[in-house]
Amino acid sequence: MGDEYGEYWTQVIYKRKEKLFNPIRQNYGHIQALKQNLQEYPELNYVPIIVFSINADLKIKTNTRVIYTVKLLKTIKEFTAETITEQQKEEIYSKLLALNVRDKEVRTQHVEGIHKKKADVANQVSANICPKCGGELIMRKGKYGDFTGCKNYPKCRFTISN
Repeated sequence: MGDEYGEYWTQVIYKRKEKLFNPIRQNYGHIQALKQNLQEYPELNYVPIIVFSINADLKIKTNTRVIYTVKLLKTIKEFTAETITEQQKEEIYSKLLALNVRDKEVRTQHVEGIHKKKADVANQVSANICPKCGGELIMRKGKYGDFTGCKNYPKCRFTISN
């Protein structure tokens, strides 16, 4: 369960609720990394697709494509326009292959960096500082109850539920 913009989604495994990082946000981060590493290909069309196994029971409302594995091929086939040449495709493949993290130590550092960033965000939030823009976090009243949000709304839309 989750929504497009929430930081976490909830999954239920054998009646036990667990939090997972929002896969839409995670996918967005991956696309930004691709764009950064493939800047010389501005014509690339990035299509975010989040795929779950058929064992998952999705209870979400999003504009982003969140689908089951059985619909993946059909979803990919919706995109038929060719925007890059065969040669560009090979160049991109080679570049991405070279970026793969194969070294266990580098992968460990990457994971530690992610954990450090999460801890930094938690520290900022506990100090009432918006981790997105540095603004002040204040209590707000919304349609679904009280929540904490950035004082710089609507320029910054950072929120956390209470």
